[in-house]
This record gives sequence, C-alpha cells and structure tokens, in this order.
Amino acid sequence: MRKIGLKRGELKALVATASLELGIDIGSINLVCQLGSTRSIATLLQRVGRAEHQRGGLPKGRIFPLSRDELIECAALLGCVRRGELDRLSIPEKPLDVLAQQVVAAASTEDWDENKFFALVRSAWPYRNLTREEFDNVVKMLAEGFSTKRGRRAALIHHDAVNHRLRGRRGARLVALTSGGAIPDNADYRVVLEPSETFVGTVNEDFAVESLAGDIFQLGNASWRILRVNSGVVRVEDAKGQPPGIPFWLGEAPARTAELSQAVSIFRAEIERLLSDGKDVCDWLVSEMKLSAEAAQQLSDYFADAYRSLGAIPSQRTLVMERFFDESGGMQLVLHAPFGTRINRAWGLALRKRFCRSFNFELQAAATDDAIVISLGTQHSFPLEEGLSLPQSQNRS
Repeated sequence: MRKIGLKRGELKALVATASLELGIDIGSINLVCQLGSTRSIATLLQRVGRAEHQRGGLPKGRIFPLSRDELIECAALLGCVRRGELDRLSIPEKPLDVLAQQVVAAASTEDWDENKFFALVRSAWPYRNLTREEFDNVVKMLAEGFSTKRGRRAALIHHDAVNHRLRGRRGARLVALTSGGAIPDNADYRVVLEPSETFVGTVNEDFAVESLAGDIFQLGNASWRILRVNSGVVRVEDAKGQPPGIPFWLGEAPARTAELSQAVSIFRAEIERLLSDGKDVCDWLVSEMKLSAEAAQQLSDYFADAYRSLGAIPSQRTLVMERFFDESGGMQLVLHAPFGTRINRAWGLALRKRFCRSFNFELQAAATDDAIVISLGTQHSFPLEEGLSLPQSQNRS
C-alpha cells in the first residue's frame, strides 16, 4: 500500500528496504537518500536510478556514510561511478548442484530421453562445456541415492539404462518444489547445559560448525565453554564468568565486491602518496574526488592520524599489523587488509588455525571488509618469544 501511495505522489518520503530498488518504476521519486555504503557499484546505480525514472529524468541521490571508514568507501564508490566502472559479473561454470535439481524437476513431470535432455542442458550457456561423463555421474547419483546403515536412500529418479529414459520416483515432485534454489538453509543449533540438560538457547549453524571444544562464547548475559558439538546440539558448561572469545558475526549485509575493494585500496594508496609528498590531502579530496569541504576535512584528519600512528595507510599492497590489549588484558591482533569480507574471512580462519597449531591453544577470529581481528588471549597466555613478535604500536609489512 505504501508503494502505491508513493507511486501516486501521496507520500513525501518512504523508508525503504532493498526490495524497492528491484525494477519498480516510480516516476514521482525526486531524490534517493542512501544510508551507509551499498557495498557494490551496481547496487548504488540501481538505487539512485529509482529517482526520476521517467523519460528525460535525471536521477539524483545522496549518500550518508555512518562512519569515517564508510566515508572512505563511499568516496571510492563515487569515483567508480564517475569513471564508468561496474562490478564484474561472475557466472558459475556448469554448477552440478543446480543440474541435479533440474534433472529431478524435469523427470518428476514427464519421462525424458536422457540424450535429448543432455542436449537441452548443453544448450544453456553455463553448461555449454558439460561433458557426458559429468552428466552421467549426476544421473547416477540421483538414481542410486547414498548409502546409510539402513541401506541406500534418497534415490529421486528411475534411470532406464537400456532404453535411456529418465523418470521421477515417488516424492520427487515434492522434493523439487520444496528444495529448489542454490541458497542453503541454515538451521539453529540448540545450546544445552551439562550435566543438567538445561536448554540455554540457540546459535547459528555456521557458528556452531566453526566452533571447537574449549571455545568460550557469550549467550544471553552469561559465558559458556563448549564441551562438544553434536548433530544439532552444542553441549556446554558454565565458563564461570571468563571473557568470551570473538565469534564470527553473520549478518544480512552483503560483502563488498572485489572491484569496490580494489577501488578503496587505490584510493588509500593515493592518499598515502600525497601524505608522503607533503601535499594538501583536503584540497585534493575536494578538487579530484568532489567531496564537500566538511567530508574532505574529516577524511584528511583521519588519514593524517592513521599515517602518523601506523606509519602507512593500509591498502592491498601495504598490509599493516597492529596489536592492542583490551580492558580484560586480552591481546588483540588486527591485520588491516582491505580485501573485502569474502577474502578476509577465509584468511582469518586460516590464520586462526595456524596460530592454534603453532601455540597449542584456542583463538578466535573475526573479519570485516577492511581488517581481520584475532583474539590472542591474555598477555601471559600468548608466548610471543616462540613466534610472533610485534611492537606495541605497529608493524608494517
């Protein structure tokens, strides 16, 4: 109803979610106000393009960064728009999981000649290089199912190898309707206190799978130590007030695209060059990046402080490691690396595992678009002399 009122020009303003950007032509919109970064170039163009979406209209938008780090990202984002850059589209090459879904869906509606179906699949661009062996392996998996202690299960199609026919088994149509798509279902794990078997709460499946015995996390107003992780259940004991580690936080916000991360890195490297040459960063931000005087002054002061404290401006070519001690005495190691969450999260997991094996105790890690944070425990629990030696303030690589 609100969208209808906006389209008719009855509403002066509307607080919208991402759904309003998806191809809805509302010519009465005069201005789009974007709160925070869009994390991608295409999303910004799509959202701002909702304004004046009519013949002869000129789209107008305003971006309101919520932090100085977001101000950097938004400045790089506008630079990409001015240069006419876009995010690269990555089309998966012959995804076999989607192929399996399509085989089940097609066979559940009618009988198919497997040769004709193979030719039909190959006519789709992502499957143009699909081999017959790969196709046959998918069909074999769907026809035979998988082995369990009670025999084979989850066979979804009948494969007549003599007549080369495919047809669905009983229940295949329901599976095709309820299990389609490539977005995985993430269940919640129950957290159970031992030995009383008291139900404490639930945690995200990804967090439960990534956790190890001995990890301490906070749920509610108490901290808990993980004893073991079973199927669907995390069994814990009272950690008796010990400080929790840093779990990976999983939100709905999309990760920054690789192209925008590279633009942020180039922007930071240019700022570092200006600072090292002693030039006025504020004037350059106003003249070249077209920022307002207030925004340019904020970024100029921010970069000047960072350059003075770290000795460098972190980019994809210059990584900066920094450590500090939190209020509980725990050491936190920060790796400033603006590669985006996709790379930083995987890298953080690898570093966490390497540190765990090297120093024989559990750590926790978290990742953002611009940094990796590894919690190294208290000053007395981390043996710096055995491997990692960092100055209190900085270490540049």
